[in-house]
Amino acid sequence: QQGVSKMAVYAVIMAGGSGTRFWPVSRQSIPKQCLHITSHKSMIRETVDRLIPIIERDKFYVATGNHLYEPIRQDMPDIGFILEPVAKNTAPCIGLSMIHLLHKDPDAIVLLETADHYYQDEELYRQHLLEAINHAATHNNICLIGIKPSYPATGYGYIQQGNPVNEHEIRIFEVQKFVEKPNIDVAKQYVSSGEYLWNSGMFIARAQVMLDEIALYMPHLYAGLMKIQSAIKKADKSVNTVTQQVFKSLPPEEAVSIDFGVMEKSKNVVVVEGIFHWDDVGSWASMDKIMPKDDNENVVNGAEYTGIESSRNIIYSTSKRSKRLITLLGVHDMVIVDTDDAVMICPKGKTEDVKKIVDKLRQQGMQGYL
Repeated sequence: QQGVSKMAVYAVIMAGGSGTRFWPVSRQSIPKQCLHITSHKSMIRETVDRLIPIIERDKFYVATGNHLYEPIRQDMPDIGFILEPVAKNTAPCIGLSMIHLLHKDPDAIVLLETADHYYQDEELYRQHLLEAINHAATHNNICLIGIKPSYPATGYGYIQQGNPVNEHEIRIFEVQKFVEKPNIDVAKQYVSSGEYLWNSGMFIARAQVMLDEIALYMPHLYAGLMKIQSAIKKADKSVNTVTQQVFKSLPPEEAVSIDFGVMEKSKNVVVVEGIFHWDDVGSWASMDKIMPKDDNENVVNGAEYTGIESSRNIIYSTSKRSKRLITLLGVHDMVIVDTDDAVMICPKGKTEDVKKIVDKLRQQGMQGYL
């Protein structure tokens, strides 16, 4: 059964974001996906490597924007690309991916992943994916991976589980409802009820099933995708032009996430209960959960560091010009990121707002730092 799955399954890694929350290490020329945040390998290479045991290398694709093609291609020259002319959120990105994969393989089953997830037990993660792949292949459902919450997170959306649809060790449930990121009190209720899972943003489905659901709930997007499909079938040189026209003409209500555009409305969605450790590497604060700490609970990566009465900090350096010594005295719960041309310092609780620095630099015309 695993062998059958391996033959038919394609992986699409959605990597359209530039990762401004990881400035000053992430830049226009080095997007987040190419950063070495969690190990000595880039996050996108880690993503591919952990899926290689169940998906063949020639069935990997990165869905990204034209502007990120070159840096990702340099990092991953042996991977396919599905290029979006402009970023229009995940529904158009996924729709475009389905069109291209269906042209290659009408029976394609697709795993949609991102390059910024971290897993402690990679084998257990793959077992859950195989369960979802086999279910999607035999039942024609869209399978989401929901993560059993380990704490009341307010930064994730939640999925309420409905009735069970299998009796396996890795359980699959109907979806009762999707909920947006809750406040802390509601999140505590969700976790204590045992009925809710974190929405990881991972999907497994037959490409045709995903496209059929887009047709049902996002007809304008579907009509545009059919124009692109027609150009692809004709092997027409205008494919890129048609794709550009379709993406640019999408109304705002259709340039939305796949969750909002399809999943929350679909009757054809099930959720796999993920009982493995998962983290979304979304900002510098994520390093707290995934990197080893010293005796004072500091995360130190790549930096020459000495501290006195300083704890729970994240100190990260990529500076190659000179190994600067970073010293802290009486500093707690801060993030210090040191690069060749910039230093960023902020409280750990503010790491989601690092993108505001990028916005300000852009306003000030300081392009050399972007």
